[in-house]
Amino acid sequence: MSLPKIRHLPITDLARISTLPEDMRWHALVQVKSGGIGPNYNPTRSEFPGIVNRQPGIFESVRDSWDAVESHIKKRCRSPEEEGMNLPVARQLYDYCAQHKVNALELEGWPISFSVGPKLQAWSPALFVYPDRITIPFVDPRKGKRLTREGIRFIFSIQFHAVRVNNPDYDEVHGEIIQFSKEDGRSIRIIPEDGMRLFSYEELEFMISQTQRMWFDVLTDRQQETRRRAGGTGSLI
Repeated sequence: MSLPKIRHLPITDLARISTLPEDMRWHALVQVKSGGIGPNYNPTRSEFPGIVNRQPGIFESVRDSWDAVESHIKKRCRSPEEEGMNLPVARQLYDYCAQHKVNALELEGWPISFSVGPKLQAWSPALFVYPDRITIPFVDPRKGKRLTREGIRFIFSIQFHAVRVNNPDYDEVHGEIIQFSKEDGRSIRIIPEDGMRLFSYEELEFMISQTQRMWFDVLTDRQQETRRRAGGTGSLI
């Protein structure tokens, strides 16, 4: 018998749900499952190197015009709604990098493994070199169900263990979360790591393994089946 294909839990949802009290996670995961796969920010993620002008090497390349970046994003969008979600976010990010003189370089980082679930990558694929600092960015473009404070701590912790622990070249590099306002213009808000206490690898392992197992149960309706066999009734959520 072939196993069903498992829908991976997006890293943003994993971060915000894993840090919830255990008795609140099931309902949150059911909400993720019931949300399905609608318009999303994949066009922006796919065009991220062009948006931030990520350099392929040590030599600086000519920055693409916004018109060129916009055209690429539009081609990737599947609907006017998706286009309306992606373009304001991409434009804000494009302008931010130009205004703050961000030199985006390739980030030498590898996804990190835990006992349950896929390898995790908690960064957008670039290293942001500012005139006064270097950061590992994580772009969180959502209006709703975005990273919570503890979810932000989760992302910074993944970055630390995946990138900085075994690579002394990144000792002075810290994370930053890039969120956007809910208004039409989607103005940028930067959340720096700033000495935040990070989760240990063991703490992450415990939270992630619990949440990933629960996610698998939600996807397969295992709890519902268990209750039905036991003769239980009532709402699961």
